[in-house]
Amino acid sequence: MQVLKVKTHLYYFGLGPREAFRKTLPTESVSERARPMMIMDHLTCQFPFSSFFGLRTTFFLEGIPSHPLHLAIRFIRSFNSQSAIMARSQDFLPLHSRSGNRSLAHYARLVTSRRNLLYKVIIAGFLITMLLYATTRPVAHSNSMFSDQVISPDEIKNNPISKPDWSKDSLSTDLLNRRSIYTPQMFTPEQLKHNGLKPVTAVLLGWKRFESLKFVIQYLTRYPFIKEIIIWNNNLDTRLNVADFDLDVAQSMHVEVRVFNSYENLHDTAKYTTCSMAQYEFCYFQDDDWLNVYMDSMYTNFLRYPDLIHSNTMPIIHLEHKRWQFTNPEINMHTAFTWLGCGAFVPRWKVQNFLAQLGSAGLGKDRLRLADMYFSIWTNQYPWQLSNPLNPLDQNEGWSDGVDQWAIVYQNVYDAASRLYTALEANAVLTRNDYFMRDEEEPKAAERDVRAPCYNDRCLFITSMEPFPTPESVVFDNVNITHVKDQEAVFNALDFPSNTFWDEHAYHKAVDGNPNTCWNSYRKPSKGDNFGLRLVRNTKANTFTITFSKDSTALENALSLSAIGVASEEWVSIDVINANFLPDTSRTQ
Repeated sequence: MQVLKVKTHLYYFGLGPREAFRKTLPTESVSERARPMMIMDHLTCQFPFSSFFGLRTTFFLEGIPSHPLHLAIRFIRSFNSQSAIMARSQDFLPLHSRSGNRSLAHYARLVTSRRNLLYKVIIAGFLITMLLYATTRPVAHSNSMFSDQVISPDEIKNNPISKPDWSKDSLSTDLLNRRSIYTPQMFTPEQLKHNGLKPVTAVLLGWKRFESLKFVIQYLTRYPFIKEIIIWNNNLDTRLNVADFDLDVAQSMHVEVRVFNSYENLHDTAKYTTCSMAQYEFCYFQDDDWLNVYMDSMYTNFLRYPDLIHSNTMPIIHLEHKRWQFTNPEINMHTAFTWLGCGAFVPRWKVQNFLAQLGSAGLGKDRLRLADMYFSIWTNQYPWQLSNPLNPLDQNEGWSDGVDQWAIVYQNVYDAASRLYTALEANAVLTRNDYFMRDEEEPKAAERDVRAPCYNDRCLFITSMEPFPTPESVVFDNVNITHVKDQEAVFNALDFPSNTFWDEHAYHKAVDGNPNTCWNSYRKPSKGDNFGLRLVRNTKANTFTITFSKDSTALENALSLSAIGVASEEWVSIDVINANFLPDTSRTQ
């Protein structure tokens, strides 16, 4: 099988929300092994505008040699740093004209034709009242609608798992010193009227990992788009206040921090009731056992389509979640599960709608506590999930310690998908009683390009080449599929990368800064396929360099360049002034 291997490096440090570098592949595919790399040095271009938001190289000739490509991209800026700093607040374009940035009013018609915000508040208030009542009842008297014995986190006891103690000293200096390229000045009320950026409320749950929770909160204050942090403390034995987190006053001046000490352990549900109270229209979920170090790049992609769930997970879990896509075109079912605790941006209105769904569904206490396993599925949309390595924090005292985690996950993920299927099958259009969206949001799964953040959090790896089967390859129904393992069995019969292959050649390997690793497309590329970079902010440049693997001299006359300008999303041709191909003997693969 002929496949593509590619390595991409970004040498320029700070770059913009809509910029992209993309390479479109020829009809010829590339083979599997790499040889000593060749460098195409100083390909000089004449830009049709002074600043651009994207750069694309297109192969337009047939018969290009079949070989793997390892790329290195370097922009050489054509303006002084002082002018760059002065113009920095203008480097982020308004995004509200984009198709993915829809108002709440637009989605109101998808949720219900008659329900208004007051009705949502009434439903949410009813749910909270019901929840507080439910938490006082023993598990044995749960009002679950299912006759089978429901598995709750407290009901299955296994031997305790021994895990190492965590210290922030285990993180690299680069991560400890990382800062956002966004500035607090960009998020003043006046600036937000014009720049299209979106302030966010971070929601965190406290339990028994205080040092990790403290570190995550301190880390989040480095990112100016986090304008509010709400901590819901589920631990009845420990009362918290803002002073406990030792926040740097100068670094956290832009953010308001609030703490709620609960009198009941509400588990996952507290995440959603807390987000529903957020000051801002979007929430960021983060647990205290993993650190998301790709905040800028993830936020940048979220800005493009803010009404989708944007989540973050490790590559092997990304592969696992491909099995947990629940699709049935006949009833407009197009959804999937994603973990949210490793970092996820979500619209507040979807959280409020989820509370209405919970109130309508009549879930028992044992299932309400596991709301994370329902939320993404009940949006009836595929989450936009980025794949990258995670940085572990304190892994002790988790809810899964001493329980059969996978039994709980399987049962509740299936319950969420089955209930959604039943509601969609019963009514082709939205009803007052289910609150489930029918229309699939843009961009659809097959049209999404961003796959993984760059290691330095300054860009995102994009490609049209998806190594996994499309969601429509497995059709879900709750008659023939009675367990998540049935769903997995159908998916496992299809062609996709093995765990070992994906561990070695996942998306992020193209942009991890390691010259000895690479992304592998797994499938043979077709003409029109592409890969490249979307940058975190715009730039001005007059020269860039691409480094290939193998002898790339045949590409000298096969390159067509184009870019996205400041005022447009359309690709505009760029004139190539000079292209030199020189061997780079210092790199091998």
